[in-house]
Amino acid sequence: MGVEARIRELREAGELAGLPGEGQPLPSDPDDDAGDAWASRHVLRTSGARPLWTELRRDASERRMRIVMRLRAHLAWLETRQKLLRHLPAERIVPEVALTKQTDGRVRAEVAHAIAELNALVRDHNLVVTATGLHLPIASLEGLIEVARRGRD
Repeated sequence: MGVEARIRELREAGELAGLPGEGQPLPSDPDDDAGDAWASRHVLRTSGARPLWTELRRDASERRMRIVMRLRAHLAWLETRQKLLRHLPAERIVPEVALTKQTDGRVRAEVAHAIAELNALVRDHNLVVTATGLHLPIASLEGLIEVARRGRD
């Protein structure tokens, strides 16, 4: 059974009555004015395809957000550790300070590695995007720590 026959059968059975847009003309195709390029415009529009730079930008933004969130958590941990250190007995302060510095160094190294990966992605993005107004800035540990402290992305 063909599609048109099936539609006719459903219409006669009343299955298509009351649907949104019933009796309205179909909307015009936005690709009508594309001339010979109508097929390519239609495929791009309906497939959800995006330019490479938009995917790179989204990925860079997500990575930056994850780094900032990691830094916020680490800054909160450091603040908690500082409060703890103020109330420790003298004999425990030196080992706890050493542990805090060791953990802080490890987290900063992990974040520095994540920033290096982010910046590689930013450089790829900026190579693909020809408009300098759309270029993404290179990230730094100090800059992202400041963002994390301000509480904004």
